[in-house]
Amino acid sequence: MKNISLLMLAGVLLTQVSCKKDDDAAAPDVQAQVVQTYADVVFATYEDSWITAKNLKATAAAFVADPSQAGLEATRAAYLAARTPYIQSEAFRFYAGPIDDDRGLEGLLNSWPLDESYIDYVQGNAGAGIINDATTFPSINTTVIAANNQPEGAGEESVSCGYHAVEFLLWGQDFSVDGPGNRPYTDYIVGTGGTATNQARRAQYLLACIDLLIENLNTLKEEWKAGGGQNYRATFVSTPNASISNFLTGVFRYTDGELSVERMYVALHSEDGDANRQENEQSCFSDQTNNDIILGQKGIRNVYLGKYVRIDGSVVEGKGLTDLVSVADATTNTAVLAAIYDADIKVNAIHAPFDNEIVSTNPAGNIRVQNAIDALHAEAAQYQTAGGKLGMIIN
Repeated sequence: MKNISLLMLAGVLLTQVSCKKDDDAAAPDVQAQVVQTYADVVFATYEDSWITAKNLKATAAAFVADPSQAGLEATRAAYLAARTPYIQSEAFRFYAGPIDDDRGLEGLLNSWPLDESYIDYVQGNAGAGIINDATTFPSINTTVIAANNQPEGAGEESVSCGYHAVEFLLWGQDFSVDGPGNRPYTDYIVGTGGTATNQARRAQYLLACIDLLIENLNTLKEEWKAGGGQNYRATFVSTPNASISNFLTGVFRYTDGELSVERMYVALHSEDGDANRQENEQSCFSDQTNNDIILGQKGIRNVYLGKYVRIDGSVVEGKGLTDLVSVADATTNTAVLAAIYDADIKVNAIHAPFDNEIVSTNPAGNIRVQNAIDALHAEAAQYQTAGGKLGMIIN
């Protein structure tokens, strides 16, 4: 019996050693698969953003050709559809990838906050903005608009283009905590009296802004395209370990800093009154900040799980960080997943509109937003732990 037991123990040990060797041998392959999946998810997300931006352009072009309230509402809906994939892409930031490199594409796509009076008329100043300054800006086109986005010497809020510029041109300023801005469709009818003038220039500006979105999203799409030659993806997939460290660091920074702090904490804890809190929310013109937060968290989850649901309903998926971390430490993977789903619950618990949640007279709303902030910080901490289990320093 003793000999049989020893033989059985030896067999178990040999099996464990054999499995350990297999795991070690498989680790580089799993890393390669995780990186390939991530690149597939990034490409699909940017391609969907590009497709929906083109749909937005077609809808906006039809609207400005024959302005009506129905046309304005259709264009607003197309804008919100275009934001849905793009906000999920923000989890791809903060590691010097194509969105954050020296070309400044992120600044051309999603700069915020913006000074409305830099673009168009505002309450109390009917002649404000590039649109109403035909002397300085005789032509309105993509080149002019891009060149004047946060120009040197101007403030960071001197934003001329990107999603939020389009948002402002569709909704106008928001003066209510109960609803979005209410720009009239007549702002685009040439010859209409009232506050707005330069209707034709406003239409040109709107369409040029959307063209810039399409152009820059196409650049990002091509950088992540499989078989795209010597693009960013080709280098990215050739160094799996470094790439995983980079995009895990990016997810941590987005979760712990940009989403939870810049997008939420700053607005919630502004000490300059409720009006300033409202100005500090991201999608203040359309009152879609709560969806930005939900979709931001969804993008983070997409990265960790290695899964993205496309706008046509198809699913891009494969090996994700969850598969890699579960091999390194199953307990840590379980903790990360629990933190992700807790953050999902907390961000979805925020009531719309976000600006009504953060006013000082809504303590219950303040608590909901703070709970979501805390959950995002807890989620970020788990990404640091997961990185440590993978032998990576995430900071």
